[in-house]
Amino acid sequence: MPRLVQIVHGFPPRENAGTETVAARAALGLRARGWEVHTLAATRAPGVAMYTPIEEPFVSRLVTNAPFAALRRGGSDPAARAWIESRLAALSPDIVHVHHLASLDPDFRTDAPLVWTLHDAWAWCAAGGQLLRDGAACAGPGPGCPACATGWCQDGPAVATALGVAGRLSRFVAPHRLHRAWQRLPASLRVAATRGAAPVSAGQIADQTGRWLRFAARCAARLAPSRWIGEEAVRRGLGSTIHLPNGVAPGGPRQGGGPFLFLGTLARHKGPDLVVAAHTAAGVDIPLVLHGPPGPDAAFAAALPHSGPVADPSPLLARARALILGSRWPENAPLVVLEARAAGCPVIAPDIGGLRELVEPGVDGWLYEAGNLHALADCIRQATISAPPPVRPPLSLAEHVDRLIGVYASVR
Repeated sequence: MPRLVQIVHGFPPRENAGTETVAARAALGLRARGWEVHTLAATRAPGVAMYTPIEEPFVSRLVTNAPFAALRRGGSDPAARAWIESRLAALSPDIVHVHHLASLDPDFRTDAPLVWTLHDAWAWCAAGGQLLRDGAACAGPGPGCPACATGWCQDGPAVATALGVAGRLSRFVAPHRLHRAWQRLPASLRVAATRGAAPVSAGQIADQTGRWLRFAARCAARLAPSRWIGEEAVRRGLGSTIHLPNGVAPGGPRQGGGPFLFLGTLARHKGPDLVVAAHTAAGVDIPLVLHGPPGPDAAFAAALPHSGPVADPSPLLARARALILGSRWPENAPLVVLEARAAGCPVIAPDIGGLRELVEPGVDGWLYEAGNLHALADCIRQATISAPPPVRPPLSLAEHVDRLIGVYASVR
């Protein structure tokens, strides 16, 4: 029975963003094929001491309550590295598949072949994803990186104080409840707590980038969920990649008759304000509904007519007239687009990054020039008056696992 160890910066049910979900689904699919799969994951647990290991069935977690500390050491975290190496020695895997190493360390050593999926631009972006610079999509590393990374690092003096308070409270309140309490605080309070972070230097960024380049060279295979991220990896010197799209489970029956739908974080780079403005400009009768958690800018999120996040978007996607993305930045391969296609829901998306690969105009929906309100409004009108497009089903989870196994076989 082949043995696989996954490494990721978070893992369900504690962490549930896109990368974490992809890793969890892959683990389940591989176990169904007879693989032994164990996951090593960073986790946040206020009140628990840094670097405390937490063991669960099939998952080993390491508490890393200071997620920006490694960047301030040029990407190095010796304690996390030692933990990874000790767990790998104990588990003795045939393959190690890295999904993400934020809050961990890329310098760990293992005798097993390494496979790495590039879920985002982390390897060349110290701010974690090549988001926005001066309100527009960032073109990549440059002189503005230190200021951008400093703004992204939410580790001001008040954060250390809050962690100390959480440590005292943890004698009476479970750490996971403390973490939820922090997440439920108004965004304005959370942002205020992060002010005063020390500057990130160009040297720290250069050191971290060098570590990623060396890690990429050690990998037997590098996987790209979109061709766009694979081409970016080559441009940044990480080497060639294998295009392996993410897979999702089949959707339920298409119902239709519902509103236009935005699903995502209410943050400027996701463009929910653009979606609202374009929907108003389109002047259509079909309403727009926004679902998602607030981003770090409390005033920005509060100005939007929205509902909270949803645990399972499938029923909403089955009914929606179309899913609308307002992204101003080059997204890689958002799961929500694949889940929309699995539900037969058309997609209106900006023609940027990996999105242009996921949405074929006239087949899966409509593409518009990123950031162009009038072009997006035109797409909304077309979606209102046109017959729904056929919408291609995405790669299934079973097919994704088949291709993963093929990659693993090629590097063993």
